[in-house]
Amino acid sequence: MPTATPPQRLGAAGRPRLLALVAVVCAVVVAAVVVVVSARGGGDNGITVTGSGLRVGAAPPVFSGTAVDGRRFDLATTRGQVVLVNFFATWCSNCREEEPLLERLSRQYAGRGLVVVGVDWNDSGDARGFVNELHVTYPALLDSRSRVGSAYGVTDLPESVWIGRDGRVAQVFHGQLSDEVVAAELASLLGRPA
Repeated sequence: MPTATPPQRLGAAGRPRLLALVAVVCAVVVAAVVVVVSARGGGDNGITVTGSGLRVGAAPPVFSGTAVDGRRFDLATTRGQVVLVNFFATWCSNCREEEPLLERLSRQYAGRGLVVVGVDWNDSGDARGFVNELHVTYPALLDSRSRVGSAYGVTDLPESVWIGRDGRVAQVFHGQLSDEVVAAELASLLGRPA
């Protein structure tokens, strides 16, 4: 009967090789995760946020980042315009139903001082595919790490924040926007009939 060979201990000379192998495997795994997240539309595309807390009548947290179409958006550059920040996600059916209204607003009122920006909040879905499928032309930023959403106190979707020409929060609306709600806000914030 053959005798079993006792296990051999890794000598001091073999430890550096083993540590190097573990480091290489870890680096490959991290790189693979980054590639998968980027391909699915994840990541925050350089989102930065200054400030936190959202109150009607106060200045909102300022954020900037790269939209899914590659354009830069910086809320700080919109002073003097009315801004509609809309938080959405690819899995949200009310968000999907709301998108055509937002797109129409963006096109129809851009010349009158309205800026629409979407923020894909806390979502692991394909935001680029969602935006392309619905033919969204206004900037839509990825907020997969919820930096903007946390600063704005988002808890449910869809959620919209109206910012007046003075740079202060005019209204926070929870739920799907309707033509009636939008008409009232535009009449109030643009200072002319919607």
